[in-house]
Amino acid sequence: MADKGRSHRPFAVVLAGGGARGYAHAGVLRALEHHGFFPSAIVGVSMGAIVGATYAARDDWFDALLAVDLSGFPHPVLLEAGTGGVGPTVRHAVELVETAWNMVVGWGAPDSVVESARAALRTLLGDTDLEGGRVPVTVCATELRTGARVQLRSGPAREAVYASAALAGLFPPAERDGMLLADGAYTDVAPVDVAHAMGVPVVVAVDPGDNPGLPEIHNGLQALLQAMEILQMRHSDLRIGEADFVLRPVFSHPIDVLDFGERRRCAAAGVRIVRGHLGELRTLLEDHGT
Repeated sequence: MADKGRSHRPFAVVLAGGGARGYAHAGVLRALEHHGFFPSAIVGVSMGAIVGATYAARDDWFDALLAVDLSGFPHPVLLEAGTGGVGPTVRHAVELVETAWNMVVGWGAPDSVVESARAALRTLLGDTDLEGGRVPVTVCATELRTGARVQLRSGPAREAVYASAALAGLFPPAERDGMLLADGAYTDVAPVDVAHAMGVPVVVAVDPGDNPGLPEIHNGLQALLQAMEILQMRHSDLRIGEADFVLRPVFSHPIDVLDFGERRRCAAAGVRIVRGHLGELRTLLEDHGT
């Protein structure tokens, strides 16, 4: 039985970046609701922005996130490139060469991939505005020219979260108010200070970035991407400690940032981490005024 009648202190949730592992955010929010904890505000980065905005925009947010068509996204390359037989190796080589060429003459991914991403956001968020949801949502993006962190709180939700999640070299940056915006994780993977500034007494951060290490690294591309993962995780460690409580979903095996076929496994990891810390969350969030 969901404990939806429970009274608790207002709290904000910070949903950090993490690619496909960010589906753990959906599991965390689902489990929090089940136990009667409803966030008063959400701050999201990258996949965290997509999950947070969808949560605020629609009642069927969880089912919508799990059902959205992501088949047009690029094939994961971190875990599989260089590890399979001739077929997978050739397929990955063709994809990588095409993407590399498009990075020179354009922005990276083929137009079909970009349109697939935008179509997924239209399906999830439709014409809703970021400020029109049931919970205030702030999404963070990076201004590529200046390196500044940009906070978005209004306007079309799908455009804001696209800006927050646009991986440089893969998706074209979003142009907004004279700015060139890309993935918010480049400047701040876990903007806990933004949540604190919203005036809520408690900030709970969710960090899905702790991916088990690769058992083997077979090529330079894997080495580069793994190094980027390490950089992001260390950055997250420095920032996310500013929260009042941190939830770190545990994954049983490495999950590529683009492996959205693992979305249900990631969501389940989010549910498990809430269950494992339910006593601490109740202590933290219980209403001391009643």
